[in-house]
Amino acid sequence: MTRSAARAVGLLAALVLALLGAWVAPATASACDCAGIGSARALRQADAVFRGTVTDTDDVGRGQDARTDLRFRVDTVWKGTVFTDQVVATPQDAAGCGLEAEVGATWVVFALDSVEGRGDDAVARLVTTLCSGDVLAGPAPAVLGTGSQPRPGSSDREERATRADRTLTRWLVVAGVTAVGVLVVAGAGFAVLWRPGRPRP
Repeated sequence: MTRSAARAVGLLAALVLALLGAWVAPATASACDCAGIGSARALRQADAVFRGTVTDTDDVGRGQDARTDLRFRVDTVWKGTVFTDQVVATPQDAAGCGLEAEVGATWVVFALDSVEGRGDDAVARLVTTLCSGDVLAGPAPAVLGTGSQPRPGSSDREERATRADRTLTRWLVVAGVTAVGVLVVAGAGFAVLWRPGRPRP
């Protein structure tokens, strides 16, 4: 093989390797990477544990803030504050190990308390991932013991009430600051007009 032919073969091999690397790297980077955990450890780490059937899914947000809200009809609670109609967030990004739960499927969910969204859109919400130890259908793990009934109502209602209270508080603060400013200006004007020794018109 001549030197030019060998060089051409080398360049071709390098090009093939580069193309393979570009094709494999994104798949590897986007894959979920977490070790599975047992139900006993999942129970200790979770803020809320319940069994429920998925009734709806809703994709929310974009980019790094993107999430899927999973709505469950809950029948049993083992830990935490959980409502009959409970919404749980999970990442949309594959690298975030989001739980792909189909409508109609029943899960035992291990979730953490978190805050989803930013600013006025921020809500306190339960969050779960593929790394949380969730169990699809079947009997509940024996380590959970005897469960209890969920709270009546919807977790959404509590979130809306919290957001409304936050908005009302912000407006009350603004109104209070404005009122104080008006009183200060009025007081200063009164002091100037009626200070002792000032000749009256």
